[in-house]
Amino acid sequence: MKKWLMVLCLLPALAGAQAPAPYAKRWPLVLSAEQAGAYRVVLDREIYTTTAWPDLRDIDVLDAHGKPVAAALFGPEQPTALPARRIVVPWFPLPTQQPDAAGPSRVSAQFGENGRIVRIEADGGSAGASGPARAFLVDLSRIRDNAEALEFTWDTGTPRESRYRVDGSLDLEHWEVVQDRVTLVELQRGSQRLLRDEAPIRGGLRYIRFVPLDASPALPIREVRVRLDAVHQRQEVQWSELQGRRISAQGVDSYTYESDGRYPVALADLAMDDYAVGEWTLESRDSTDAPWRLRAGPWVAYRVAGEQASASPAQPLSSGPARDRYWRLSNRGALPDQAPTLRLGYRPEVVVFLAQGTPPYALVAGSASARRAAVPMPALVDALRRDRGEEWQPAPAYLSASAVLAGDAALVAPPTPRDWKTWLLWGLLIAGAALVAAFAFSLLRSRPPA
Repeated sequence: MKKWLMVLCLLPALAGAQAPAPYAKRWPLVLSAEQAGAYRVVLDREIYTTTAWPDLRDIDVLDAHGKPVAAALFGPEQPTALPARRIVVPWFPLPTQQPDAAGPSRVSAQFGENGRIVRIEADGGSAGASGPARAFLVDLSRIRDNAEALEFTWDTGTPRESRYRVDGSLDLEHWEVVQDRVTLVELQRGSQRLLRDEAPIRGGLRYIRFVPLDASPALPIREVRVRLDAVHQRQEVQWSELQGRRISAQGVDSYTYESDGRYPVALADLAMDDYAVGEWTLESRDSTDAPWRLRAGPWVAYRVAGEQASASPAQPLSSGPARDRYWRLSNRGALPDQAPTLRLGYRPEVVVFLAQGTPPYALVAGSASARRAAVPMPALVDALRRDRGEEWQPAPAYLSASAVLAGDAALVAPPTPRDWKTWLLWGLLIAGAALVAAFAFSLLRSRPPA
């Protein structure tokens, strides 16, 4: 009897020890810089088609042990989610070139993950082993955004003027000249100071090499930063194109469309190959039994060919961004024979997360039971900005190829959990009644005969 009572008492504890919520997919994250404190990752189309909830509650960031870190979802224009313009990148000294050599010695490197340089060697020896190195190499292998310049911080106080040739490479084997001559200068006369501490480069290169063109001493570099192109960092509008089918309801003909993802749709446009003209109205709903809601229109859509082609502009949704599954397009006049392609425009959102736990990190999505914890991310980012400077922003993190975890099984809602408290109460009552009955029966058996 005592054993059964102990089992009943342990049932609530066993029920509370549930396995972590399953996810459909995971995306390993590549960090653009180490020890940045916080990072931002831009959602892509596959994530929007994987999430199971309109509010994207199941999108989260996990550390190497599968534990969630502090993360929050933001629109691309919110201050907390704005991209960083400057990122600290690693640099390596190169061995001093031979007097009769046209450039630095042949470089070999030991690589880590995603092409990151761990160690530089040249001519069989370690770079920088013999005195200060005048040539140096900058590793941009973690940067996927377009770079426009490298900025340097060095020990100040000594006048200097150093000239370099700047080379670029994708593999450390094949090099091309990026800048024939770049001059880094620090001069001071009284209270006047002349400083040029940056070198223009172009995007798409993984490694940048600086080859000295004069006999100036080695540059006492303390930090190298890459400055990203602000124009290319803007979140461009992405378009999801839907094919419709004609339906008739209550004597009214229209075209209906089904979206494949939870995009934050803010614009609508039509692609009409036959250059038809019509006055259209766009509605949407999130389930087949919900009422339709007006999203845009009526507006006149047209596309005119000719020497100077023209077309109607995309229409902003009057209700703000919508993530509905079902869309309906109706026309005040007769519908054309060909269903127009409905183009839904959106700007991808951003997940900002803190570098907690153990890296590497991964983004996960697609779960019927998981829910991202609410955190005061703007306050956390502001606290980091006070420590790191007013211009600091979360550094970029980039999505790698996705991997399937639980797949579609994670999108199935789990069964309703049992009310173990009620079962425990009934079990205790039944056990108590059984004990009383057993006690009464024992008394009756031990009663002396009359």
